[in-house]
Amino acid sequence: MSSFFTDILSGLAVALYGLKGGYTKINVKGQSIRIAIDNFRTLQRAKTYSIKEPDTLDWLDSFEPGSCFFDLGANIGQYSLYPAKKYGNDIQVYSFEPQCANYYLLNKNIYLNKLEKNITSYCVAVSGEEGFSKLYIPKFYGGGNRSQFGKEDLKNMKVAATHIQGIFGVTLDDLCAKWGFPYPNYMKIDVDGIEIPIIKGAENVLKNPALKSVIVELGTPEEQEEAVSLMKQAGLKVKFKTTRNWGETCFISAK
Repeated sequence: MSSFFTDILSGLAVALYGLKGGYTKINVKGQSIRIAIDNFRTLQRAKTYSIKEPDTLDWLDSFEPGSCFFDLGANIGQYSLYPAKKYGNDIQVYSFEPQCANYYLLNKNIYLNKLEKNITSYCVAVSGEEGFSKLYIPKFYGGGNRSQFGKEDLKNMKVAATHIQGIFGVTLDDLCAKWGFPYPNYMKIDVDGIEIPIIKGAENVLKNPALKSVIVELGTPEEQEEAVSLMKQAGLKVKFKTTRNWGETCFISAK
């Protein structure tokens, strides 16, 4: 779809949902969740909430009460909101989303659903290295993906950056050991191209006995093979590989 028609549809979506408070209400496996709508992309995400990644939702349903969940690449927060709604005070969610437009909508969705006590969001890039760098954003709108940390990686971005944002990057190991975050029981890693560097920067987190399982979205057979090898080194094993989600997702479960 051309950018001209996309802009028209986005404008119509904003106008339509603006009359209804700027959000739509979606039923996700019995949970009523509000999603902010400010363009056609966020409308698409809302409408496909229950069907886009059914295995991810099933995985979220497997959480034990009293758990800590890290959502890496949270985008507008769909897979942070659902477990927070489902488990309430029996879960603490930490959502990490570096892209500024997504981060705004992530926080707006937390606000709309009154989940401030259950979800804490951070505008940082969990990555394979720590330090200040840049985030290269291919399409600058809420709900967008494929932004790349540290360099303009056109292989994963598909198109050149339309906006470059300053951002702080941190490894999972430093996040917990240096910055004092709790060791997670569950992690979702969906960051469009730097999953392997993130896994390499999480050696101690992956070996920590608190960790029960990880779900990782991987785009190529080579990435899957390397991820499985790294996870096995940390004492984890493959439970299943999805056949239902959009894109290739590899599920890793603790022994």
